[in-house]
Amino acid sequence: MQSPQDQAALAQQLERNEGYLAVDPGNRPLLATVLDLCLAAGQHERAEAHARKALEATPEDPYLRARLGNILLADRQWEAAAALFEGLLAQYADAGLAYNLAYACLWLGRHEQGWTALAPHVADAGAGAEAVTLALRLLHHLGELDQAVALAATHLEHCREAPAFLGAASAVHLDAGDIGQADQLSAAALARGRTMEALVVGGSVALARTDSAAAAALLREALERNPEEGRAWSGLGLASLLQQDLSAALPQLEKAVRYLPGHIGTWHVLGWARIFSGDPAGAEAAFRTALDLDRNFGESHGGMAVVQALAGRREEAQASIDRALGLDKQSLSARYAQMALAGELADPVRFRALAMRVLAGRAAPFGGSLADVMQSHGAR
Repeated sequence: MQSPQDQAALAQQLERNEGYLAVDPGNRPLLATVLDLCLAAGQHERAEAHARKALEATPEDPYLRARLGNILLADRQWEAAAALFEGLLAQYADAGLAYNLAYACLWLGRHEQGWTALAPHVADAGAGAEAVTLALRLLHHLGELDQAVALAATHLEHCREAPAFLGAASAVHLDAGDIGQADQLSAAALARGRTMEALVVGGSVALARTDSAAAAALLREALERNPEEGRAWSGLGLASLLQQDLSAALPQLEKAVRYLPGHIGTWHVLGWARIFSGDPAGAEAAFRTALDLDRNFGESHGGMAVVQALAGRREEAQASIDRALGLDKQSLSARYAQMALAGELADPVRFRALAMRVLAGRAAPFGGSLADVMQSHGAR
């Protein structure tokens, strides 16, 4: 953060150079200096005004258009930036332009377009770490995990000192089911820099090792960097649940589904947390949301069956059990619901222990399976 003295000096320097530019508006290096000073001072609108004024004289100037695009990116005007860089890239096959378009597309959720633009520029082993990292994130969002793993392997040797690359690669490997490689990559990333992905993956690995305290510490650090990171809230909620801290788990999981509304596994964990807290209506709402997301997932029907069985709604519970087992003969929550209907879960201690085992079937908040985690915690 700049001191007040530095800010004052920067403002004076900017005003002085703007005066020079007013006298010599065609001076390209001077314009670049003014634009850089505007951005350094956080004066994005001022920078945009200078760039657009310069473009009035030469509207097709690729340099000025690219500089305007950079200003739009800095100001988080993703749509306008994407349109500008898309036009430039159609004229010039430049890696920098492709990166900027792909970056805007990442924020816009247009992952296919971003990957298509960037792919030709990360094929070679010598591609820059920033471009490769962005490519990994785009492929991750697209669900192209095998391709992402292969890309990470291609670039690992020359990008191994870049924490952002290592963090992105660790996230890809975690969701691909390779927890060992995810562990190594996230540890290497955290040794070089505290990136968001490395913190979240590190928390996931700690959960898999049943170290809830270590997981919570990493995930809290991630949330300090980005309080809207749904995966971190989900993992932190699970860690609190494993520690039997319902008062912490419930609000954490509520935040997780707010920021990660499409993740069925998080809705399942929230549903079980609400069951544990004596909130059957809330649990039913959570499992209902999971069903709305995907009615072909047996464990969502099984979770609903548990709520119905505990409420004594036997016919509804049996129908949900049948649907769950029809989709997944190994549905643990359906088997649990059967036990509830048979009156085998009257003991609250046994209720909690078996229910925790049921959660072994849930997908982890950020990849992989909770089976190992819950197997170790289930007997508590």
